[in-house]
Amino acid sequence: MTARMDGATLIVKLGAPGDVLRTTPLLRVLTGPVVWVTRPESASLLPRRPGLSVITPSEAIRLRGRRFGLALCLDDEREAAEIAASVRARRRVGALLSKDGHVGYTASSRVWFDMGLLSRLGRRRADALKRANVLSYQEHLFRMAGRSFQGEDYWIRRPPRRAARGARRVGLETRAGERWPLKVWARYGALERTLRARGVATTRFGWKPDLAAHAAAVDACDVVVCGDTLTMHLALALHKRVIALFLCTPPQEIEGYGRLTKIISPFLNRDLYSRRADRGAAGAIPLALVLTETLAALSQLPPR
Repeated sequence: MTARMDGATLIVKLGAPGDVLRTTPLLRVLTGPVVWVTRPESASLLPRRPGLSVITPSEAIRLRGRRFGLALCLDDEREAAEIAASVRARRRVGALLSKDGHVGYTASSRVWFDMGLLSRLGRRRADALKRANVLSYQEHLFRMAGRSFQGEDYWIRRPPRRAARGARRVGLETRAGERWPLKVWARYGALERTLRARGVATTRFGWKPDLAAHAAAVDACDVVVCGDTLTMHLALALHKRVIALFLCTPPQEIEGYGRLTKIISPFLNRDLYSRRADRGAAGAIPLALVLTETLAALSQLPPR
């Protein structure tokens, strides 16, 4: 990695692995070398793209003072902004660190960051903008980078493929992070029992030693039913048919690529970004609707 990388792009995206994955379509349109700073757990899924260097935050000191054509900081945390601020760049997009140490964001990224925790407009206005937003994350991302999103797909490091055998399999993601308990639909057990009674094999995703192992488990399924989670992004990246249940996060941000069915809670407007555990709200989407969409997705798969 040379001191001068005037034609290179720096991407600082440390955040949740699912957010890292949905940023990978940008790699399909960037030219020249790319340096991506992310956490180790996400680094294992980034592709072996020519010219892509992946480093962790602890290694980012190597970047200090280097020149980039574009520095793109997509996280609003101070750690990310400090990494981006440590390099010299012809153009900066996203979160930045001011001379007085305040974390803000560039004018070119306002449409996205105005809806987030850093919003210069305040929390109430930010939430209103989130509700009114009609663009996917990828559309916002490409606009910030000065590009036009044309359906560019995820780009990840695929797990080794295994020959598919036996019955079609539906993967169920019954987990979510502690921050979003409402992402866990209350009727997964009933869905699993109903599918099995119809002869459909099911897998409940569980703990794996790393994301690569989890990706392999997702890849072994044909259809995935989940909330707005890392598993949803992995399944989309692996070209699975996905039934995603939106109970507390905005569905319009998710690019479906023609393989995602979105089922939206009737209480989404009330529960948007709710962090409370509410079993009634978690069960607001009826079993019959999810079952119908799951069986429809299975019926559309090509024969083995």
